[in-house]
Amino acid sequence: MALVIYDIPFHPDLAGLWHVQMNGVPMENFETRVGAIAYAVQQSKLLGAQNGLQVLVSVEGADGIWREFESNAKRPVSGLQ
Repeated sequence: MALVIYDIPFHPDLAGLWHVQMNGVPMENFETRVGAIAYAVQQSKLLGAQNGLQVLVSVEGADGIWREFESNAKRPVSGLQ
């Protein structure tokens, strides 16, 4: 099964925007981190449902650690299969 990962950093860029990347490729820019996360969750649900892909949303925490969540965005994924 193919794996798709959306990445959202903790800090914005110098212009104050949060960038959402899909597998390392820039997709969209948002004025808020919440907007970036909402977009990534929405897109991950669509991709997973339409294409049968494993899709994760990776969010950088204030501690600098990246955590992966499934499209329901309720809990971290402890390990990838």
